[in-house]
Parts: sequence; structure tokens; C-alpha cells
Amino acid sequence: MIRIAHRNLFTLVLAFVTFAGFLNETTACERCLEAGIIMEEWHQAAAASPATPLIASHGELRHEAADDLHFFESREVVQRYRSINLDDRTKGSGWIKENDHMILNLFDDVEHEMHVQRAKVNVNGTFTITGVLPDDEGYMIMSTTGSRSLGSIFLPAEQKYYKIISDPVSFTHYLIEMDAGDRDIIESGPPLIPEINEQDIREQERIKNQLKEQDLGPDDLATIGVMVVYTPRAENWAHNNGSGINNVIASAMANAQLVLDNSQVLMVATLVHSDLVSYQESGSSTVDLVRLTASPDYNPWGSSFQGNAVPGFMEDVHFWRDQYRADLTAIFAEVSDTGGLAWLLTDRFGNPNRAFSLTRVQQATGYTHIHEMGHNMGLHHHADQNFQPGPTNWSNWPDNKWSAGWRWLGSNNVRYVSVMSYSGGQYYADGQNATQVPYFSNPQIMHMGAPTGNSERGDNARTLLEIKHVIANYRPMGNPSVVTAEAKDITATTAVSGGFIDDLDGLEVHARGIVWNRTGNPTLNDNEGMTTDGAGIGDFESEMTDLMPSSNYHLRAYAMTDEGVIHGTFQLFSTLVAYEPSVSTIRASDVTQATAMAGGNISYDGNATVTQRGVVWSTEPNPTIQRNMGRTSEGPGEGQFVSKL
Repeated sequence: MIRIAHRNLFTLVLAFVTFAGFLNETTACERCLEAGIIMEEWHQAAAASPATPLIASHGELRHEAADDLHFFESREVVQRYRSINLDDRTKGSGWIKENDHMILNLFDDVEHEMHVQRAKVNVNGTFTITGVLPDDEGYMIMSTTGSRSLGSIFLPAEQKYYKIISDPVSFTHYLIEMDAGDRDIIESGPPLIPEINEQDIREQERIKNQLKEQDLGPDDLATIGVMVVYTPRAENWAHNNGSGINNVIASAMANAQLVLDNSQVLMVATLVHSDLVSYQESGSSTVDLVRLTASPDYNPWGSSFQGNAVPGFMEDVHFWRDQYRADLTAIFAEVSDTGGLAWLLTDRFGNPNRAFSLTRVQQATGYTHIHEMGHNMGLHHHADQNFQPGPTNWSNWPDNKWSAGWRWLGSNNVRYVSVMSYSGGQYYADGQNATQVPYFSNPQIMHMGAPTGNSERGDNARTLLEIKHVIANYRPMGNPSVVTAEAKDITATTAVSGGFIDDLDGLEVHARGIVWNRTGNPTLNDNEGMTTDGAGIGDFESEMTDLMPSSNYHLRAYAMTDEGVIHGTFQLFSTLVAYEPSVSTIRASDVTQATAMAGGNISYDGNATVTQRGVVWSTEPNPTIQRNMGRTSEGPGEGQFVSKL
């Protein structure tokens, strides 16, 4: 859609800037002048400040949970709370960006500066901000879907936890303070150890062949596709207690990515799909996980497991997994027998058929989801635990004795554990409780002045660096020899991508480019847009135009050969929200009977590409592109420009 942003220079109507000029004093003729820019799309909004506050306004401070928190299950642990209005700029993409700074203005005596580490819109349209406080002080995750937001601010050293939730009826948001130890978290169950069968071996051979073609190592980025399904009870719990299931899922994925980023393993965990499954929890999370894992094509348990029927419960999940190319799959369920449960990977060549986990939805917004994902990727608990200790007992990786969590004492005299370690003192000989922080064990990474791992006994990050490309090939997102570049320079209507085409076994590449759409799995025959960017192997860059603002796009590179079209790996990106641009008109000068000099200034493009700028004029008020006596065109872009009338 093409629209024009205006500033009237003739009258004071709508508080527009005014200008009145007589080109000839004897003609009694007034000429109205207006600067304008043609935009792809716009919407009124104010520009983001350098340091955006999290909260726009606070309600009355209260110390005892009252009826207004009727929907919150853990009212008894609330220390103080208040209703709040979040700053609008924190609730949608386009304002807050990576590397921005925010102010966490929580209570009168609690305020922190925060660096934005990630700000992303996922496939469900949920916008999530991940922030880190300086000097390992804490972390924030804030997810917004529609009118509801879900936030958590965790300050490990202070043992403080702040939660932002919303009333499921009124959508009123509340800020709650509690001790971190009072969160509703129970330890995960022992990971399940799979037995490898012939089907698993065939899958491993497929993965080995794919890895031979890719030539990837620890220093190469790996993208792991994750699918999350949820039960009706989990959805209902999230609606009442977690500001909606999409916010719960987004927060769980953001915490997973925070752990990966902090551990410096060069991995991206991408939500490729989420969906409701018509399944009622059995009362046994082990049975639920087995039923999730079993499919029409893979069912080593037969008709029953521990006296419970197995096949036919969640077959749609496996169809979705293949459709959306999910390497790992998790189910969020409302359970009480465990915090989470997963199959433990014990074969260095992978086990796609057992890449499933279960997470208790009541604690999904913490580190349980990434803990269970860790088991799926071969990571284990601390070796000194008295219950289910690590390291992983690899069937074909005898040298690996380091796949275990870690525990350390910080310079502030607080004891910490990595996400794969149990935190309760009852699991260790010294009886000391510890605080779990978002790190996989890694001796190269420091937290509060101490290493977060040990090179011999606790280095789960090393295992990930070695095995991540195996996991990423469970359901590879396209041909790995055609690599799609991550989108960059994203605006509301444009973006830049491209790709790299490796040697395709001698095939000649006649044409190459990218394809995209908003529905998934774009191809050369099914897309909303495409580019053609030369021929041959190697790197190329592509420009996408005519995109829709505030939209999620699926993107793939392609290579056209004599043997057909080869589509590459998948990428996801989201266009920015389009806002009203900031346009002003420069006062006319050098006025004669027939000419004048004027111009304008575009100080803010509203996240959309300025395709054309100039001035329009008329003897009538309110000249526009459609209604004028003349217009100029001074090219694209922001900044000042000069026009001759």
C-alpha cells in the first residue's frame, strides 16, 4: 500500500507547521507548499528513547495479595505487588532492538539498567525481549502476544524474582516480587535411556552422509528447529497463570537461547511450530513421553508400556515435525510428578527417533525446557549428585567423561549451578543449596568470578560444540549445500538476505536467488516473492521488497541446475512495525514571480523505505500527491533535500 505523510504549510489546522508566501506581491495569490515522502506503510507512534523504561506507570503498592490476584496460584509467596502499565515500546517489534538499553523501573527502591541481548518476533507473532544486567546481576525475559505480556526478572545474587503477569479477563498487568526460592519448581525426573534399534541405525547413517557433504565444525553456527506442542490443560493453565500459552512458549524458548548464548556454543534454537494436541495427561509423565515418542513408523514398545496403551495418541505431532522440520520436539503438560523428562542421547551419531521431551508447564518459563533439551543433546547432571549423576555414558564416545553439569562458589560467596545440575542441597554431600543460572557447564566461561565448568568433569558446552551439527541434521532445513543467509537490514517492507552455494557435485548453477512467503516452506513454484541473483556457486546477496509490515517470513535460497531446482536451508525473520514518518518542510526562499527554492527534512523513516521524496504545491490549501499544481522528485532516502519550484 502506498501512502503519503503530510505536513500542511498553509493553515494551523491539525497543528501542522504553517507557511504563507507571496510569489508576487501584486497578484494577491497564495501558494501552499508541502513536503512529502512516499512510504510503503505507516502508523502513528513516537520515536524510541535511548533508554526505554519498562513500565510507563505504576498503581498502588500492596504487600498482601488481594482479590485482584485471584488468578495467581502462588499468592502466598507474594512479598509485594502493584498494577502496572508497560511502556508501549516494549510490547511490539520496531522500537526495541538488539543492543538497546532499557531501564527496569520496578519499584521505588528497585531500578536497574539493562542491555537488550535479543529482540525477536517468533512464528506465532509473539515479540520477546531478552535482556542482561551488567556484572552478572540478572536477566529479563519479556514476551508479548496481543494485549497480554509475560515477564520475568531474575536477580540470582539477590535471590529475587519479579514476575509480570496479566489478569485473564481484564488483561490488567501486575508486577509481583517474590524470593527466587519460592518459585513453583520441582526437580526433573531421571532421563530415560533409549536402546538403539535398526531404525535408529538407518537414521544415523543418513545423518553421517549429510555431515560428510557439509564439512561443518565447532566454529560453524548450528540452527536447531524446535517444535512445542501442549495439552488442553496446559493451555488452560497458561491462560490463567501465564498470560497465555504463546507467551509461555516464547519465554521458554528465550531462556533456552539465553543459555546457549551465555555458553558460547554458536547455536540458535528456533521455534518452528507450536500446536495444541488433543491429549489428556495420564498421571505418569513417563507414559506421556512414550506416547509422544511413538509414531506409526516408530514404536518399539508395541501396543502397551507398563500396562498403558501406546499407539495412536499423538500421531499428528510426527506429521507436524516432518512438515516444519523440527529437530527436537517438546510437550508442555500440566503434571505434578516431575518438573520435566527427556530421552538422554547416548550415541554420538544422534538418535532422531528419541528427540522428545516433556516439560511441566507450571515451570516452563524457567530453565526446565532447555534442561530437557540438553538431555536430548547428550548433556547430563553434575557428577557429584547422589541421584542420577552425570556424566553421560556414551556408547561410542569413551573419551567423553565431561558431559556433566557444574557447581561453583562465586566471588560474592553465593553458590551457583549450571542448568543441567540439580540445585537442592539434598542432592550433594555438603548439603548446600545453590542458585541455578542460565549457563551450560563451560570452563572457559566465568560467572561471578569463577569458571562455570571443569575441563575434565563438567564441560557440557564442549559436547554441544562437537555434536550440534548432528542434532541440526535430524530434520535438516533444506539442502545444506545451498545455505540461506540470515536476513539483515530489516525494515517494515524490505530486507536483505542471499546465500552461499557450495559445489553441487559438478552441477552447473544456471540461476540462483531466494524465495519467501508467510505460510512456510517457500519454493520456486510456491512463494510470495523471489529474486534472481546471477549464476554459479559462491556467495550472493539478495534484496527483498514489497514485504508486509509486522509479518513473519519464511526464507530459502535456491539453485537452478540441469537436474532441477535445489532449495536451501530455511531462515525465519520478521518485518518491523511501520510507523508514521517524521517529515518537515523547509521554508521557501529565493522567491521570484515564477520560481522558488524549498525542500524538506525526513528525520525518521518510520521503519519503512523512503522510495521518493519531494515537495508539492498549489494555490489551494492542503496540496497532496494527488491534488497539486506541481511537484518535485528528489530521490529516495532520509535527511534534508532541496527542491526548485
